[in-house]
Amino acid sequence: MQNNGGYGVSLYLAVRAIRRGNRNTLALTILIIALVIVLMNFLTMIIGGVVTIYNQQMIDYQYGHVTIEPKGRETFIANADSLVKRLQRVPGVTGVTAHVSTGTTITNTKNGQFLTRGLTAFDPGDEMAVTKYHLVIKEGTFLSKGDTDQILIGSLLAGHEDEAQDKVPSIGGVKVGDRVEVAYSNGVAKSYRVKGIFQTDGVMIDSSAFITRTEMDSVMHTQGRATEILVRGTSADTAAPLKYAIMDYGVEEKVKTWNERGKGFMGDAIASFSILNAIMTVVSLIVASVVVFIVTFINIINRRKQIGILKAIGIRRQVIVGSYLIQVIILCCCGILLGILMLNVISFALTMYPLKFPMGYITPALDYAGIVTSVIALFFVSLISGYIPAWQVAKEEILDAMRG
Repeated sequence: MQNNGGYGVSLYLAVRAIRRGNRNTLALTILIIALVIVLMNFLTMIIGGVVTIYNQQMIDYQYGHVTIEPKGRETFIANADSLVKRLQRVPGVTGVTAHVSTGTTITNTKNGQFLTRGLTAFDPGDEMAVTKYHLVIKEGTFLSKGDTDQILIGSLLAGHEDEAQDKVPSIGGVKVGDRVEVAYSNGVAKSYRVKGIFQTDGVMIDSSAFITRTEMDSVMHTQGRATEILVRGTSADTAAPLKYAIMDYGVEEKVKTWNERGKGFMGDAIASFSILNAIMTVVSLIVASVVVFIVTFINIINRRKQIGILKAIGIRRQVIVGSYLIQVIILCCCGILLGILMLNVISFALTMYPLKFPMGYITPALDYAGIVTSVIALFFVSLISGYIPAWQVAKEEILDAMRG
């Protein structure tokens, strides 16, 4: 009962102090704590959006959900056609496409500008079941199975006539209907009409070029072979189970999920962002602890006589310290609720009006686990910052406190 009574007195003193305190100071303190919550989670929210769009681009344009690669030190997958048919029978597979890639030099016949690029061949019908190039055609049309003198190129590879407008090196402003010359590694050089230009906003993706398997087989004699096979499942989350299902079907080649293929580059980028986020989090916590300390300290200094009187009438030191800790908890709760509200408003606003990044428009992704962690950390540093000045003043002798 004595402990419960002590808690009740602490709560009463805390509420009374807040109600009688300066409203502007109270509002400013709550706003600062809210901004700390925003700062601690904003970069994580943006990183989440970047990771989401990058992962989706990997799946939709580069790797599918699962990629089959040549085994051992081999450069090609032998008997690729029969392997494609076998993969199509695996439960959970919704599409399979075989790719053949080779190094080439692509030249703009109008101005002579050229670039060394990998050229990839696929069956257009199979490709539409796995990737989404056919949905991002900026100009012209997608390839058809019988095309033998047509090429599909990315918008960054096509580029602009004015080099200053190019984000990366290009072949100088190729349009649909223009012709480009492709020099293959076996010495064959052929002219192709640009049938379509696609744009995904992925730098590496939009610098690539494609022809049909029929054309590649006629030039490079790659019949029945592939450099990789892409498999699409029902969702990104089922990629790992799909990988093992494919392996269970006796596939001896290397089988990798989209995450295993793309984690290298993105892992480094996320690590760099995480360092920045950690720095922002530490700085934000320092700001929050300083603000809480100053507010609590000033509040206590202005009430030293009151604290002396409370001690004189028998209020225990723990009750007085507890009242200030409860004040800190109330301020933190209000600030945290406001901060979470602000984060959701920012997330909604950026969803309605997305930020333009090099890889496309970013929709922020709230990390609620990260928010919980930041709330716990903020509570911890705030309680310490509030306890120190409260304990220092509460331990003073009654007469010393009343003289203050």
